[in-house]
Amino acid sequence: MKKSSNFRHITGPIFKSSIAMALLSMALIAPNANAEVKPGYTNYVTDSVEVPMRREAGYSYKIIRMLKSGTAVTILKVNNKGWAQVVYKRKGTSYTGWMPSTVLQNQSIAKVRLERQVKKMNAVEEKYNALKQELDTLQKRFDTTSTTLSTIKQEKFEADQQLNRLKAISSNAVALDGENQEMKIRIGALEDQNAIMKEQIDQSEDTIKRQWFLTGGGVLLLGLLIGRFFKAPGRRNKWGEI
Repeated sequence: MKKSSNFRHITGPIFKSSIAMALLSMALIAPNANAEVKPGYTNYVTDSVEVPMRREAGYSYKIIRMLKSGTAVTILKVNNKGWAQVVYKRKGTSYTGWMPSTVLQNQSIAKVRLERQVKKMNAVEEKYNALKQELDTLQKRFDTTSTTLSTIKQEKFEADQQLNRLKAISSNAVALDGENQEMKIRIGALEDQNAIMKEQIDQSEDTIKRQWFLTGGGVLLLGLLIGRFFKAPGRRNKWGEI
């Protein structure tokens, strides 16, 4: 029993160093099936790392499962040597084991966070593109509306000009109509005056004619009388001769 304990004490550090080197090798030189590993080609170190979950707290204990980087586990307890007892669930089955607490973190790995960030960026970019397309559509609609509005303003200006001309013509027509009505009234009054004057002239002509007739008759009668009473002497006519 003592020999076994000494053997474990001696081989423990060597075994731990071997495990650490194995983990480091898996972390640094894990092969990539899609990479073409040839001289002259550029390659990159893979980020696919698998961490062993052991039966007990220690590197010398049996590995239960190999957990990939980013695997979610539930911590049950942590001992004073820096080992954490965790529970890993896969397809309805729970696996309990121990892992170094140094390989655990309270947030997702950088790869997962990067994928989430990329998804967010893609979503933002899609939204940006959608908004940009909507903005372009609105700009086109604005340009069309602006052109239509300019056309409507021009048509309204022309209509206002035509309306003003019609108003001017209408006002002139109203004034002319008023003047026509006034002229009609004046013409009617002049016609009435003309009729009165014509009637007066007719009456004056009749009066003048009568006066001339009477005057002519009087002059004739006066001439007869003068001729009758003032005959030349020396010639005596018979009675009844003129």
